[in-house]
Amino acid sequence: MLAVMAPPRAREFVLDHLAAFDDEALRTFLAPGDWGVDPRRLGIALHGAENDDLAMRVADALPAPANVQMVASRGKTATEATVDRARRHVVNRLFWALLYWHDPTGYEELVAGEHIHSELLESIPLGGRVVADLGCGAGRFTLFAARHARRVIAVDAVPALLDRLAERARAERIDNLDIRRGGFCNLPIDDASVDIAVACSSLTSHAPWGGDAALDEARRVVRPGGEVVVIWPDDPSWFTARGFSYVTVTGNEEMHFADAKTAERVCRSFYSDAAGDWVRDRGAASVPFAVLGVRPPNDACFLRVGVEATQRPYDGSHPHPGVRI
Repeated sequence: MLAVMAPPRAREFVLDHLAAFDDEALRTFLAPGDWGVDPRRLGIALHGAENDDLAMRVADALPAPANVQMVASRGKTATEATVDRARRHVVNRLFWALLYWHDPTGYEELVAGEHIHSELLESIPLGGRVVADLGCGAGRFTLFAARHARRVIAVDAVPALLDRLAERARAERIDNLDIRRGGFCNLPIDDASVDIAVACSSLTSHAPWGGDAALDEARRVVRPGGEVVVIWPDDPSWFTARGFSYVTVTGNEEMHFADAKTAERVCRSFYSDAAGDWVRDRGAASVPFAVLGVRPPNDACFLRVGVEATQRPYDGSHPHPGVRI
C-alpha cells in the first residue's frame, strides 16, 4: 500500500482547524478508509475538556463502528506525547481537506503550475455531451470541459472551491455548469444520467478519497456505453485491474509558475526544501516534475461502462505521484 504523504505545509495546521468544518464536511472527510483518519487516534487527539464540543460533533459525524472506537479511545488515559502524535496523524491525513477549506488561494496557486497535458484533455470526447466533473475543485478541468460539452455537472465537497468555480464561470461567461456539493461516495447525481464522469487528480485508489465504493458511484451515474475517466491517477495498476485502459502521452515535463519566487514558495510548501533550493539556486520559474519526485500529469485511465473494452495494462514504468485529493 502506498503511504499518504503530508506536504511540509501540513505543519501549519493544528487540530483546532478541524472545528471550522461544517457537519457535512466532517461526515465526508472523516469517513473510514485505509487512507483516512484512524478513529482510535482521532479519539486520542480529542483529549481534553477544551475539545468536548468538537468531540461531540465528530462523534455524530462518524458511522457506528468508528464512533464506538473514537469514543472509547477518548476515554482512555494517554500521555502528552501520545496525544501530540495522534493530533499530527489527524492533521496530516486531513491536510488537503484543511487546505481546501482554509486556504483555497494557496491550493489554486499550486494547481496553476500543474498543467494537464493538452493532448490528454483533447482525447476525451466531450463534444455535445453531459459531463460530470467529480472532485472538481475550483474548476481546472470543469471550465475546459464546459467549452466543449453540452452541460457539465461539477461536484465537490468544499463550498469555498465551488464558490471560486462559480466566480470564474461568471467571469468567463460560461453558463452550462450545474454546480453541486457532494463527496465521491455519495454523488448528488441521478443514475445513468451523464455521458462521461471525469475525475481530474481527485479520485484515488484508496478510501475515503476513492477506492471501490467511489468507483461504483462513478459508474452508477454514467449511462451504458459512456465512460469513467481518471486523469493523473495515483495508482494506474489499481484502475487497470478493475477494467480500465491506461493511456500516457509524452512531453509536459515541468510545472510552470508566474515567477521564480512563486515557484520556490510552492515547492517548499508542497514538496520539499530540496526542491525549493533547486528553484532558488537557478532562479527558475519552471520546475521539472523529476525534481519534485512525481510523474507529470500526462496519463489517464478510461473505463467504458456496460461495454467490454480492450485494456492497455499499466506497465509500472512511472513512479507514483504524491497523493492529493
